[in-house]
Amino acid sequence: MEFFTWLEFPQVFLQYFSVQLEDGSIESVLAYEMKVLMISLIVAGGLYLIGHVFGGIGLYKMAKRAGDKFAWMAFVPVLNTYLSGRLAGEANVFSLKVKHMGLYVTIAELLYIVLNIFLLVIGTFLANPSWNQVTTQTVEGVEYITGTQYMIDQMPLNMRWLPTMEFALQIITYIWSILLVLMFISLYLSFFRKYYARGPLMMAFICSFFPVRGYVFFAVRNNAPVDYNQWMQERIRMMQQQQYGGQPPYGAPYGGQPYGGQPYGGQPYGNYGGTDGEPFSDTTGSAGGPSSPSDDEPFSDL
Repeated sequence: MEFFTWLEFPQVFLQYFSVQLEDGSIESVLAYEMKVLMISLIVAGGLYLIGHVFGGIGLYKMAKRAGDKFAWMAFVPVLNTYLSGRLAGEANVFSLKVKHMGLYVTIAELLYIVLNIFLLVIGTFLANPSWNQVTTQTVEGVEYITGTQYMIDQMPLNMRWLPTMEFALQIITYIWSILLVLMFISLYLSFFRKYYARGPLMMAFICSFFPVRGYVFFAVRNNAPVDYNQWMQERIRMMQQQQYGGQPPYGAPYGGQPYGGQPYGGQPYGNYGGTDGEPFSDTTGSAGGPSSPSDDEPFSDL
């Protein structure tokens, strides 16, 4: 997915440059568009390769530490998504536990790649000068070339379905990309709860919307996996200790013990005159209940 995301950046960037064409013919315009596409493919391929190497190193190190026998997948495109799912474990999707989220995201990513390859092939095939015409726009009396447009009536009958197919694939790819991003968010949220518990949502957002997950994996490669729930409980406990000056909330106020020691002067409910420090120990000799046998055992003289 990252390669096709990188592919969009050079194409958008190159559109802001004014290029002097040899002439305004459809051949010159199509040649320029193909040149932009080739430059974009090279730039996107280079950026993707750098990020893939960094991500492979990071993911491989985390997988080896976890003892995963499929650590080698870290360097294989698409399969590295499956490996990150293995490291992440169960994913939480709308309060549902999904065990094999990495596998589902891998399949979805593979389909996304196939759709984009079809779009590139169809677009290249349709770049036929006899099937296109130049589109222009006049601004302040100056005519500018804005691109090309298909002339379906100039196409062979058996090829006229291709523009419709291209348009349908563009819509499907766009919808599929949204679904894939949501799946990536679920996957990476579980992943970074283990490897970056301080900000899993932020990391999941960055890796899902931007083609930089390789660099992020490399950055967190030395982080030991943690149990997110236990980590949060420990963090809350530490925050409470800091807030209450090293004591847990409601813990030991009034000089170390609630109510200044034992309530009512050292013993619960006082001593009522007893000498042994036990409640109700010897009030009147018989008060507080019947006298007990001398050996203090119930039913001793039966």
